Amino acid sequence: MRRLRYPLVLLVALELAVWESFLVAARPFGVTVPLAAVLALVGNLVVGRAGARELGRPLGAALPGFAWIATALLLGTSGPGGDAVVTSGWRGVGFLVAGSAAAVAAVALAGTGENGATPEAESRR
Repeated sequence: MRRLRYPLVLLVALELAVWESFLVAARPFGVTVPLAAVLALVGNLVVGRAGARELGRPLGAALPGFAWIATALLLGTSGPGGDAVVTSGWRGVGFLVAGSAAAVAAVALAGTGENGATPEAESRR
């Protein structure tokens, strides 16, 4: 069962990137709110920390971040019709910056051992 948890973390990172990418242009109640950036910030921290905890080293936090960034950038490129899911305005850039910063922060926290991703913490489980 433990072998299935880390691929599940990667799958959640991919799903979050797709879901958040479609929220970049969302305007709930006609108000411009950076909802996708906030979700990317919180989601990537949580998924990165979960990945580091499951793999037991900082690489566990890095791989979900790479998967998220690759998916978000892919959805930000123009398709054959010239359409992009992640727009090039301030909300799109804020979304990419917030998500990337959260992924880097998750790796940094995993490197300091704050999330239990060190061998010492692994032996305490």
